[in-house]
Amino acid sequence: MGLKGAALALGVGYVLGAKAGQQRYAQIEEFWARTGRPLVESPSVQRLGEVCEDAVSRMLEVVASRSQSGGQRLVSAARERGGQRWVAGARERGRVD
Repeated sequence: MGLKGAALALGVGYVLGAKAGQQRYAQIEEFWARTGRPLVESPSVQRLGEVCEDAVSRMLEVVASRSQSGGQRLVSAARERGGQRWVAGARERGRVD
C-alpha cells in the first residue's frame, strides 16, 4: 500500500492544488479588472513610465559607448601584446609569409 498510497496522495494533492490555483487566478484577475486598468491609465503612472523609459534610454547609451570603447581598447591591447606572438607562431606553422 506504500507506493499506491503515495501515488494516490500525489494525485489528490495535484487535483486540489490545481483547483486552488484556478480560484486564486480568478481572484487576481477580478482584482486587476477592478483596480489595475484605471491605475495604468492614470496620468501619474503614465508620467512615471515616461521617466523610466528616458532613464533606461540614457543608461543604454552609456553602456553602449563604454562597451564600444572598452572593446576597442581590448582589441588594440590584444594586437600589441599578442599580435607579435601570433605572427611568429603562424610563421613557424607556415601560415603567414
